[in-house]
Amino acid sequence: MSAAPLRRLHEAPSRPGAARPAPARPTTEIRPRLRAVGAPEQARSLAPFAWLCVLIILTALTSVLLFNTTMAQGAYERRDLKIEIANLHQERSSLVTAIEANSAPTRLADAAKEMGMRPAETYGFVSLADGAAGADGGQGGRP
Repeated sequence: MSAAPLRRLHEAPSRPGAARPAPARPTTEIRPRLRAVGAPEQARSLAPFAWLCVLIILTALTSVLLFNTTMAQGAYERRDLKIEIANLHQERSSLVTAIEANSAPTRLADAAKEMGMRPAETYGFVSLADGAAGADGGQGGRP
């Protein structure tokens, strides 16, 4: 506090060039007695809020890490499946080629000779209309 005398609330501040009011006489007002006031409420600690923020950040980072790991694992599985599919396509292609080579007429004739079969001397026919089967006398099924 300064050593300057305090002005009363009901007094107007003095302006330059204005007349000064007469000094006020001390009044005999009764001042209220002083009483004890409770201590001010202590400010809340920021520690719980900081721990909550750290917990939220750690949870977010952990979930991102788990998500990223799951996605990487899925990518590896996808790559492995693509490789397996490519291998199966290649195997299928080689099997189809082998089947086509083994089903060629010359290969079938050679395989039949190796098994002891011989060519037929006469040719026959089957009629689906009446279920008859018979030989055509070496005509090869031609009329």
